[in-house]
Amino acid sequence: MFADLASVAGRLYKHGDTFGLPQLPEHRRARIAIHADEFNELIGDEFIPLVNKAGGAGVQVTAYTQTVSDIEAGIGDRAKAGQISGNLNTLIMLRVRNEETARVLTDQLAKVRIYTKVAESRSTDNNDPDTPVDFVSQSADRLTETEADMLTPADLVQLPKGQAFALLEGGQLYKLRLPLAGADPLLPAGMDEIAAWATARYGTRD
Repeated sequence: MFADLASVAGRLYKHGDTFGLPQLPEHRRARIAIHADEFNELIGDEFIPLVNKAGGAGVQVTAYTQTVSDIEAGIGDRAKAGQISGNLNTLIMLRVRNEETARVLTDQLAKVRIYTKVAESRSTDNNDPDTPVDFVSQSADRLTETEADMLTPADLVQLPKGQAFALLEGGQLYKLRLPLAGADPLLPAGMDEIAAWATARYGTRD
């Protein structure tokens, strides 16, 4: 199936989706969305050219897997697994169970600089009995600067249910909160509420 899709993507990229048909000025180019669940059971060598080149043909691939090791196990080659991972541009990661998978996201993040403020206070006794000064005090704030990871693998291992981190738009980091059915007060209570919302917004219940 993926080999056929790669072939179709090549034809679309070269000729467009109106190949052999009349050109219509209002025509909008079609897009193909592929959702591959249990990704490790689907991938093979024919998948690599699909993710490498199909984007220009309007093919959008969304792959779901549990760990980064699943991709390597499915394709059987570490270099090819890296090729596939490198061509999946948007990364959304929920809670994971191992550090290697978490590092797929955290290793792409820049370091950040953290400033620490330390308050200091000291006093010194005056040993000269001939002066009216008994002691001298001094207060100061000291700033220190250190470099640290923006996120650590532990942050992803400890994520609460329904939360995720995402790298979008060229590596911009976002924190996501996903609504949980039956537990989120912001979700509609049922289909009647959804229908009422659709009627108010679109003027129809269809």
